[in-house]
Amino acid sequence: MINLCIDLGNSRLKCAVMRDGKLQEEVFFLENTLEEELTVLLDKYAPQGAILASVINHPPAVEALLAGRTRFVKLGHQLHFPVKLAYEKPETLGVDRIALVCGASRRFPASHNLVIGTGSAITYNFLHKNGEFMGGGISPGIDMRFKALHAFTDKLPQVAADAQYSLIGYNTRQSILSGVQQGALEEVDGIINLYQARYRNFNVLLTGGNLEFFASRLKNKIFACPYLLYEGLNSILEINALEKN
Repeated sequence: MINLCIDLGNSRLKCAVMRDGKLQEEVFFLENTLEEELTVLLDKYAPQGAILASVINHPPAVEALLAGRTRFVKLGHQLHFPVKLAYEKPETLGVDRIALVCGASRRFPASHNLVIGTGSAITYNFLHKNGEFMGGGISPGIDMRFKALHAFTDKLPQVAADAQYSLIGYNTRQSILSGVQQGALEEVDGIINLYQARYRNFNVLLTGGNLEFFASRLKNKIFACPYLLYEGLNSILEINALEKN
């Protein structure tokens, strides 16, 4: 069975072709040719199902296209999930966060799981071993921190991420690199330590666009899961597409 798992995020528009639950191909889209590129994928693979997770204002024609050619599911809080949403207002949850914890549930069922997404924002998403997605935390991602320092000061320059930096910055650029990047690392390690003090035994699953930077530098043990979002989307699709048969 072939499914399309589509993720339209703030930074990237992408899609996974999933065959029998495993990633076959990852495709990245351009915003101005999204519909045309999706049509190419539909023609190439003739998928049985498709799920859309979107945090942007995508063209309505995208949903019409997918609904016309697949068993289509649009990700939202009202669907059935392999986890329980214990969030105060589930309708305010980012759909990417829901998909991530569903992916964690599939990998490590009946376990405490802390899923950390390292994208435009750094999200902390805690799945209790009883199957409840309890919530977590949200903080600015690395790129957002760089942009904020430039946007909200008169003299600090715009700096791009760079893996080569020192703890003690010897000029303004290096000082910003140290403050932003090392600061983000210390934050993530510190949050993991706080969860460790409360729950002791739990898995830390790391994913997102800055996965490589964090995975190679964090002090805590983590599982690097670059395709966790797709795994979660596919599991949600499998549950909800059955209702469309």
